[in-house]
Amino acid sequence: MNASQSSHNPYQLKIFPILTILGWILIMLALIIGLVILTPTAVSYFGANSKGVRDAAEAGSQLLSQISILASIPLWLEPLTFLGVAFFICGIALEFSVIPSLIKMRGDAMAQAFPIIVKLGS
Repeated sequence: MNASQSSHNPYQLKIFPILTILGWILIMLALIIGLVILTPTAVSYFGANSKGVRDAAEAGSQLLSQISILASIPLWLEPLTFLGVAFFICGIALEFSVIPSLIKMRGDAMAQAFPIIVKLGS
């Protein structure tokens, strides 16, 4: 086995960190957006107004715009989180797909080195 074979890494080892980190970034981005946008909106909608005031809100009022934000933001945050989990799982799958080829490469190296090891040991 020459030096070029031992330093050759499968392409999956170069791609999997990118996918796993991208997955975590998307998941954290969805969490941060949810906390930054939804928390203050929910506090001002539910905390400052009684149910009677919320139910009697007229068209175009601030309360209806707040409830529309509370209803619409999770509709696009959920697919963003799902995409992040998908990227993360794909990265892990790529990492695990490399294991058989690495074991085969180590076995080939050991098969070539074993006669030399036996010769030096005797």
